[in-house]
Amino acid sequence: MSSEPELPPDAAGPVTATVTRRVKPGHEAAYEEFLAGISDAAKAFPGYLGEEVFRPAGGAGGEYRIVYRFDSPAHLRGWLDSGERAAWLHRAEPHVAGPMRTQVLTGLESWFTLPALPGAPPPPAYKMAVLTWVTIFPLITLVVVVSAPLIGHLPLVPRLAVTTLVTVSLMTWVVMPRMTWLLHRWLYPPAGDDPAVADKEVSDAW
Repeated sequence: MSSEPELPPDAAGPVTATVTRRVKPGHEAAYEEFLAGISDAAKAFPGYLGEEVFRPAGGAGGEYRIVYRFDSPAHLRGWLDSGERAAWLHRAEPHVAGPMRTQVLTGLESWFTLPALPGAPPPPAYKMAVLTWVTIFPLITLVVVVSAPLIGHLPLVPRLAVTTLVTVSLMTWVVMPRMTWLLHRWLYPPAGDDPAVADKEVSDAW
C-alpha cells in the first residue's frame, strides 16, 4: 500500500482526493462490495461532500478510480488517517494488484480532474482561469435572474450568500465536470503521437 499524499499546508476550502486501484480479474464483485462499505464509512465523517466511482471500461480486472470530495483539508486528513478507512483498505488487499495511487487536488485544480488521467498535472493556470470565467459568468447571471423573484426582498448579504452557494455547488458537481470533459483536448493536449488514444481514454471513463 502506498503512503498517503501530503496536503498543502496553506490549503483551504473544498479538497478532492482521487484514489486509483487495479483489481484482480475475477475479483470485481468482491471489490464492488468493498466500495459500498468504504463509501458508507466515508459518509459518516465530518466534511464529506460526495464521491464518484469510475469503473474500468470493460473486461476482467482493470483500474477503478474513486474521487472523494471534502469541505476542507483537515476533514479530508481525518478520513485518510482514520482507523475505519485503514480497516476497509486491509479488506480490499486480497482483491487488488499493485500499489494504491492517491492524488489530492485543492482550489481550482479540483474542478479540472479527468477520471481517465488521475495522475496528470493540472492545466496551465491561464486555461483554468479562462474556462472558469467563461463558465461562471453566464451561470451566476442565470442564478441571479432566476432567484430574484424568490429572494429579491432579502438584504444584499443574504442574497449573495444564497446565489454564491448555488453557483459554487452547480460548478463543482454539475457544470465543471462536463466542461472539463468537453474541452479535454484543449485543457490536456495529447502528449503522444496519436491524439485519438487520449480521446478514447477520456470517453471510456465517462
